Amino acid sequence: MRGKSWLIKVCASVFGLVVAAQLWAFPNVARETKRACAACHVNPAGGAMLSEGGKAYQAQKKAPAAAARGAEYVGSARCRMCHMPVHNAWAETPHAKAFVNLQAADEKKSHEIAERLKVELKGRAASTDGCVTCHVTGFQLAGGYPAADSAKTVALAAVGCESCHGPGSLHVSAPMADKKNFINRAVTAKMCTQCHTPRMSPEFKFEEWVKKGVHEVAKKTE
Repeated sequence: MRGKSWLIKVCASVFGLVVAAQLWAFPNVARETKRACAACHVNPAGGAMLSEGGKAYQAQKKAPAAAARGAEYVGSARCRMCHMPVHNAWAETPHAKAFVNLQAADEKKSHEIAERLKVELKGRAASTDGCVTCHVTGFQLAGGYPAADSAKTVALAAVGCESCHGPGSLHVSAPMADKKNFINRAVTAKMCTQCHTPRMSPEFKFEEWVKKGVHEVAKKTE
């Protein structure tokens, strides 16, 4: 019984899909409208604070104007340069192994879950967009997975820093005093529940994870 429960939890983690997610929640809206985060958010990496264009889109679902300064994904390795303790702690979490786990997923179980979620598998789960979306960073977004550079594609093949904190190119290039203005530091439940849906992660409680932190070791060492 315990083994069965463990298997269910693993599968729920491995096959977190964008099911019943809020249409306007980042980064789904970026894929939907083909606009950068800066088109709707005060912070070009996303976050809770919406610009006037973002508020209008939320209210009327009209495509926001294209943003002049859109941030792109750079990969967690770039974050490591300045945030070593956090990166090292993240590397020990399931998020860091999300795509590897998807690639190794049992084929029979993949089909069972796909059928339950009404997702059409195209070969294996790791080749199906509906599965890959929640197991990589910046899927089909500017600078995100898959990249033209195969090495960068590998670097983005995980739920990395930017999956939660938004694309980091402007954060990386900004002066030290301004860096905090170009990254999403306040991750909300809406971000997490795009993939950790009630169906796929029934035991996920955002408030509890906020208290614990997804890279708890880093909090102790910084």
